[in-house]
Amino acid sequence: MRRSAKKNLNLNKLKTGCSPCMKEAKIMEFKISNRKISEIKINEIKDIVSSMFKKN
Repeated sequence: MRRSAKKNLNLNKLKTGCSPCMKEAKIMEFKISNRKISEIKINEIKDIVSSMFKKN
């Protein structure tokens, strides 16, 4: 029996992602609104990250 070699994929370098991931990325981009990371307050960052884990 032959075994295929498991490929190591770097998910950070993919040009596309799954639709739920792409949806969340668009939501985060909208919330950040093209601001620099240094311009975003800590509490706002916490809200953005925690919103990713809330069930709708």
